[in-house]
Amino acid sequence: MPLVNRISFQVKRREIVALVGESGSGKTLSSLSLMGLLPPGVNMTQGAIWLDNQQIAAPAMPFDTSVRGQKLAMIFQEPMTSMNPVLKVGEQIAEVLVRHRQLSWKQAQRAAIALLDRVGIINPEQRAKQFIHQLSGGMRQRVMIASAISCKPLLLIADEPTTALDVTIQAQILSLLQELQQEMDMGILLITHDLSVVARYADRAYVMHQGSLIEQGEVQSLLTTPQQAYTRKLIAASQPTVRSEVTASRRNTPLIRLRELTKSYAQGRSLPFFPAQRQRVLFPTTLDIYPGEILGLIGESGSGKTTLGRAIIGLIDPDSGDIEFDGISLTQASQATKKKMLRRAQIIFQDPYASLNPKITVGEQIAEPLRVYKLRQPGQIQARVEELLTQVGLEAHHARRLPGAFSGGQRQRVAIARALALEPELLVADEAVSALDLSVRGQILALLDQLRKQLGLTVLFISHDLAAVKQVCDRVVVLYHGKVVESGITGSVLVTPQHPYTQQLLAAAPDITQALQLRSAS
Repeated sequence: MPLVNRISFQVKRREIVALVGESGSGKTLSSLSLMGLLPPGVNMTQGAIWLDNQQIAAPAMPFDTSVRGQKLAMIFQEPMTSMNPVLKVGEQIAEVLVRHRQLSWKQAQRAAIALLDRVGIINPEQRAKQFIHQLSGGMRQRVMIASAISCKPLLLIADEPTTALDVTIQAQILSLLQELQQEMDMGILLITHDLSVVARYADRAYVMHQGSLIEQGEVQSLLTTPQQAYTRKLIAASQPTVRSEVTASRRNTPLIRLRELTKSYAQGRSLPFFPAQRQRVLFPTTLDIYPGEILGLIGESGSGKTTLGRAIIGLIDPDSGDIEFDGISLTQASQATKKKMLRRAQIIFQDPYASLNPKITVGEQIAEPLRVYKLRQPGQIQARVEELLTQVGLEAHHARRLPGAFSGGQRQRVAIARALALEPELLVADEAVSALDLSVRGQILALLDQLRKQLGLTVLFISHDLAAVKQVCDRVVVLYHGKVVESGITGSVLVTPQHPYTQQLLAAAPDITQALQLRSAS
């Protein structure tokens, strides 16, 4: 059975071509075939790949590996898994230059620092001596770009290069790619599920569905007058309706009260025996979360969103201030009371594959909290597991599968089912849909809204995806450098923002119509 079926496309110099579609449509597989990196057991059975009028791959010939890294380069979605964690950043870039451009090691190291400077990394000499895990998400992506452009390739493949980044960093990375494309006279194949990114930066676009190309054309015409129903579905999914009023049933008493909450983390010591410095992540923060509402928490990376969410459910302790859960102060309660209260709050992490044990069936993982807290008799646990799986849109027989057998959206549903096993009142969704494509994201958001209505759940929705926040949240709180700078009903905050930072966030994440207008104006 063909995974990718007779697709044909071309990318010209100084052109950005987008390849769009949902997970499993064949986008990444197509890009891996261009790089000669198809997984074991997957082979090219028909067609050919040409680069600069030279055939580099066909079914009867091996891939020409000499072009990889030199004429062809790729930026992967997750730098942490595609870069070597035991080599310093500068060494990894220098290695490419030594191998493909025959520079000496000293020349390559100087060139690596110059490349880091070119992609906008501050203090490139210092960053070159660091490991990839010591950098922020935006810096990691810039390092990958520096490595990819080191040999001035003819074609740069960018596979979801900004999916996990916040909107301001995303805009910076995409603008950098656009600038480098013009400067180096190269073509870019941009693989993405974000149609606003396509509208803002791409010249042409191809739409993939179930391994086939179903529509193509200039971006302006493709996004304004799509011909295929599937393309219209993708466009509709990327333009959700903004909630204009609070629909949750609110009581006078909040479920969660934060009062002057602060948190800081210890930094490295500048000298031995000197006290460690601390970096303040949350400044005195006060907010309320009401029963039955979905509260959006937005802000760029490092603003304190995740720290606040983890403090609420007891994963970290605040430095000062008070967290009140249903009228009980968690900072003053005994450990037994705190444990009992925090059982009523659960979290869904961004990456369900990392938060699920890959060697244990999903049924066992959902059953574990039921056994630990003795919420069901042993003979009733299996039925409860199947009930939870059905509740999140999966089937009972899925309990026997390992996490690796599921798609990204299905794994996120499993993570939600496990969180619901303890019958919580508060659910913290920490970037729970940021890595999912449009259609799957819409399904998970609809599921959260449905669970809120059915179970009376209260949800703290942490996200940098403003479109998702517009679609599902009743109220929004905006964090900036650890401080609440704006809050209110979603329709008010995200349509008529008052604070300059909120205005900056919205400007960095235009919808399709706004992105096309920006493109025409530039």
